[in-house]
Amino acid sequence: MNFGEKLRKFRQDNNLTQVEFAKQIGVGLKTLSLYENSQRFPRKMETYQKIADVMNCDYNYLLEDTDEFLARVAGEYGQSEARKAKAYTEGLSSLFAGGELSDEDKDAAFQAITKAYWAAKEENKKYGRRKKK
Repeated sequence: MNFGEKLRKFRQDNNLTQVEFAKQIGVGLKTLSLYENSQRFPRKMETYQKIADVMNCDYNYLLEDTDEFLARVAGEYGQSEARKAKAYTEGLSSLFAGGELSDEDKDAAFQAITKAYWAAKEENKKYGRRKKK
């Protein structure tokens, strides 16, 4: 069950409307709707903690493996970058989770991704900001 599904289930199990639950967790109705539909994630860990307090659970229960990463990305770079990161991680998860690719092909794909990452990082060094002394 993902973050949005956990929120929706809690809200429905406790007979709360979206308006009531949004008010309790300190967000707007539209934001709660986006959370429940997994279209947005809280930007700050404090928001996860507030939701966990209302739900009377540990905030780690609310997080999936990638949620903390996505929350950090959203906080530092915005929702647009968080959506890109989410699509990337979901794509990689599905690539490596099964399907038709052999283990050898999965290894080759991982090596290609790693090589592309390091090449981009090296290229960015050429054009990045220089630290002031």
